[in-house]
Amino acid sequence: MTPAQPITLSRSQQRRERERDATRAAILAAARDLGRSKGWDAVTMRALADRLEYSANFPYRYFAGREDILLSLVRAGFSQLREAMSAAAGDDAESSGPTRPSELATRAAIHRAGHAYLDFALAEPDLYQLMYGLGGARVPATDAWSEGQAVGDVLIKPLRALGDSDAERHVLQLWATAHGLVALAAVGRVVDEPMVLHAIVDDAIGDVLAHIVIPPAPKTEQGVGH
Repeated sequence: MTPAQPITLSRSQQRRERERDATRAAILAAARDLGRSKGWDAVTMRALADRLEYSANFPYRYFAGREDILLSLVRAGFSQLREAMSAAAGDDAESSGPTRPSELATRAAIHRAGHAYLDFALAEPDLYQLMYGLGGARVPATDAWSEGQAVGDVLIKPLRALGDSDAERHVLQLWATAHGLVALAAVGRVVDEPMVLHAIVDDAIGDVLAHIVIPPAPKTEQGVGH
């Protein structure tokens, strides 16, 4: 059976695709601005149209509705968070390949990734609140489940590389600490400086790493006469 040939768009079709992508980006940016300045409940299709100075039906040409816009922002937010954590961890979080990082380097990478999570939450409070349902608007968690799991995987992989057989539970423990701090800060129950919050997260990571038992390296059998 002949494989399907890739579809080549004409120059005019490519231009329309670029214009469509640019318009979607403009709508999402307007939604971010509204959410940041007035809260996520203020993000409606009519409000976005007014902000962009178009007719009330204009946003519906590019999104199915308000929930579609919010979901797009949530997915983009998780992607941004994952990239920030991965960049902070660096190659030391990777366990594959011919040259594996040392145990010390992997532990340091886990610490950096955890701090990157907190940095993102503190730098992007409006988006973080939307991602985790803290800002008055809720996007069903199942709709962005894979994107959220990818964030956890940034920590799960290096933990497993250290021999952690309970990495998922430990990541949940770390997330509960960091997320709890952010949620408390959002409602004014925690007013400490960011460095204090980072110290708490650092202690939590240290506690998890302290309970990981590194399996001994397999012994090499020596032949007779050696």
